Amino acid sequence: MKYTTVFGEEIETSCIGCTVANNKQFMKGRIYRTKLWNLAQDFEIAYPGMIILSPLRHVSNYIDLTLDEQQELNMLLSHCKKAIINIFNCERVAYAFYEKPDGHIHFIVIPLHNLIDIKDKYSVLGELMTKAEMLRNNKENMVRVVDAISKLKNYFNNL
Repeated sequence: MKYTTVFGEEIETSCIGCTVANNKQFMKGRIYRTKLWNLAQDFEIAYPGMIILSPLRHVSNYIDLTLDEQQELNMLLSHCKKAIINIFNCERVAYAFYEKPDGHIHFIVIPLHNLIDIKDKYSVLGELMTKAEMLRNNKENMVRVVDAISKLKNYFNNL
């Protein structure tokens, strides 16, 4: 399957989660990497501060995560919220999680910093997906995305 990232990179892969986690492509979007997890800007939706957490190994079902992966995930989710509060001066975040059959699970942290109008706080991810092209094609927004990645990298590298 072919994917186009927020930075216009063309990626051909059967599992985008594995490709992003392996950091062979989409290097601009990488924020932080631990022993078990990769944190990156969402590769499809150019929303500043939208972080995707992916396990480094291919896991398609939450119950297949090891105890170590679950514990590290909980710690990272907490750090993501602290980073977003610190960087964007917003107290609220939305969390999303999805499993795809034979795909890669992702945990997503979305800052609710009012850069775009979100009509339903319970469907933030769905609303952002409908605005993905508009967000990618907005130069001012892309500058904010790059700036957010830089600030998030700095935050996580100083833990």
